[in-house]
Amino acid sequence: MLTKLSLAFGSRQILQDIIDKYPDRKFRLMQASVHSNKLALFDFSNETTIFKSPVKLTVLGEKLNSNYNGILYYQSFQVDNDHQEVLYNTLNKIVNNSTSLINGQAFLEVDSKAESTTLVLLSAANDFDDLMAWKKSDSFKQLDSFTRRDPNNTYYDEVYRSEM
Repeated sequence: MLTKLSLAFGSRQILQDIIDKYPDRKFRLMQASVHSNKLALFDFSNETTIFKSPVKLTVLGEKLNSNYNGILYYQSFQVDNDHQEVLYNTLNKIVNNSTSLINGQAFLEVDSKAESTTLVLLSAANDFDDLMAWKKSDSFKQLDSFTRRDPNNTYYDEVYRSEM
């Protein structure tokens, strides 16, 4: 079972050097779909991070396909204290009741004091069409109130496609 995950951003050469230096790690080199020059290296090895400036995440719940093939949809939520428990329960429910459109999902918490209230939903889908279909589903609609940017919510999302 996955308990921790980390990722780092950088140039293709720097990230490829890391992959070459640590061949036993379960890396996924991903390219942001919106920002085509933005690369991220996800480490699914469940080991202490080897990145110098990582985004470290603690897994709170997961049902991920071990291949992590296709695309990854990264959603980051930061809500005020009044809505934190509702968001937590909603993300937990989505992960535990994953649809067939999604290969799997992980519900995570950013491992940083400065961002300790940030929760992340990482979803793996076969392709962009499956992701778009899921975004129209009742399961995804549970997140509507958390995906609006307002004084109580900070929301960020990014679609990553595989480079490996």
